[in-house]
Amino acid sequence: MTSRAEEPAKSEVAMWRVHVLRGAALLLVVTGFFSIPRMLLYAAATDRGMIKAFLAGLWLMSFLALRYPVKMLPLFLFEFAWKLVWLLAFGLPQWFAGVGSPSLKRDLWEIGAFPFLIALIIPWGYVWRHYVKAPGERWR
Repeated sequence: MTSRAEEPAKSEVAMWRVHVLRGAALLLVVTGFFSIPRMLLYAAATDRGMIKAFLAGLWLMSFLALRYPVKMLPLFLFEFAWKLVWLLAFGLPQWFAGVGSPSLKRDLWEIGAFPFLIALIIPWGYVWRHYVKAPGERWR
């Protein structure tokens, strides 16, 4: 059962887009099942683990996005932002310079291709109204 406060937010986003967001969350969940447990179980004792912990946290939050895709929109925005930053600051400069690591081609696909897909599923009108134009919350 949804509360009345949730209904206006949901109706602002087309139902097909809500389902697409849910599908993206499902993709994160499913791909995480194949990589996150193995990545955490076989971590070296000397591993700093920041990237692994980041990805595991993102995976865990994607379970909430399955149930609440509009409320968890910041998760998709974060996914878009970090992948776009990686692509523009690291991936493409290395590729254009021809000095990338052996795994750069794989990274360009696995990380660099997805900002474009994520950009297509994010309801940018909703983001604009609720995160840019809307007044900020009170400080006190």
